[in-house]
Formats: sequence, C-alpha cells, structure tokens
Amino acid sequence: MCIRDRYMGYNKQEMNRVFGTKKKPEPEVKAPSLQETSEKMGERAKVLEGKVNECNKQLNEVKNAMKTQKGIAYKNSQKKALMILKRRKMYEAQLNSVSSQQFNIDQVQFTSETIQTTIDTAAGMKQAAAAQKELMKKLDLDQLEDLQDDMQDMMEDQQEMQEILGRDYAIDGYDEAEIEAELEELDGEIVNEKLEGNNAPSYIPQSNPVQPVGQNDKEDLANIMNNCQSSLN
Repeated sequence: MCIRDRYMGYNKQEMNRVFGTKKKPEPEVKAPSLQETSEKMGERAKVLEGKVNECNKQLNEVKNAMKTQKGIAYKNSQKKALMILKRRKMYEAQLNSVSSQQFNIDQVQFTSETIQTTIDTAAGMKQAAAAQKELMKKLDLDQLEDLQDDMQDMMEDQQEMQEILGRDYAIDGYDEAEIEAELEELDGEIVNEKLEGNNAPSYIPQSNPVQPVGQNDKEDLANIMNNCQSSLN
C-alpha cells in the first residue's frame, strides 16, 4: 500500500470519528390497526373491571368486620376501608378513560369502514355502468323499432286471416219474402202452442182446457202476434 492510500484511509477514519458515520435506517415498525388497538383496550377494560370488583369485595368484607369491632380494631378497619376506596376510585377513573378511548377508536374505525364501503360501492357502480354501456352498444334502437313494427304487422295480418276464415258463405237462390213468410208462420205456431197447450212437451204442466176462441180472443191473438213480430224485428 502506498503512502497516499494509507493517508486517505487514515483521513477517512479521523473524519468518521469526528463527524460520525451515517446511521443505518431502522426497520419500519408496522403500526397496529384500529381493530387491534380496540381489542387491546377492551382487554385492559376487563382487567380494570376485575380490579374494581375485587375492591368492592374487599370493602364489603371490611364493612362486615367493622360491625363487630371497637376501638383500635375499628379504626384500623376504617383506614383499610379508606385505602380500598381510594384504590377503587383510581381503577374507576382508569376504566372510564380506557372506555372513552376505546369508544373514540371504535368511532374512527366505523367511519373508516364506512368510507371504504362507499369507495367500494362507487367502484362497483362505475364498473357496472361501464359494463351496461358496452351492452347498450350491442342494441340498435332502429332495429327494435323495426321489430316492433313487424310484430304489429303480423298481428294485423293474423287478425285479418281470422276474419276471413270466420266469414259466412253466401247462399244464393232464396227469396227474402218467402223467408219472412216462413218466419211469420213459425211465430204463429209458437203463439198457438202457448195458447192451446196441446202440443206442449210432457215436462210442461198442462193448464186448464182452452175455451173456444171468440171475437175478443181473436183480437188478443192478433195483438200477441204483432208483439212477437215486433220483438223479432
């Protein structure tokens, strides 16, 4: 090793001794989560509750002993009860503090979870909107309108075919006057059957025998026939 290298090494050592060397970065410690912190505080609260209950138990024992004590023994029990009361007050104060801190942490955790839920919901809605937009590109409104028009035309054609199939065929070679005369004759037979009751079916009860038809009866018969004819028309 040459003199220059030895001098440079010696100089570097002196500088490190005077100014110090660069410290290595300490490993980053992961901070506990809100859930872990809340659980630890819950465990601490349970411990404090146990201490408060123990103080109450001891205080109850001292109180029962003081009922039968007198003089110095009574004063000693008073001092012991006073110490227990002070200790219980301290535990109660710590328990209230821990409970308040846990409540605040739980509230912060709930707010954080609500925000994260909102972010996830927004991301899901954004993704769903994008997917729906892509699906809408596959639909053509003009084609849908044409399809609707085609369906309407087919329905109209189907209805027209049903009307054609249900149309009555025309019958040639009959006289309207003859048909009207036959209808009047049929009406007359129906009226006579109602008046006479001779040709009534067996399931219709027979009425009293009909008296011979007089002038008034003929007029009534004519009126009945006219009424029947009017109702048929």
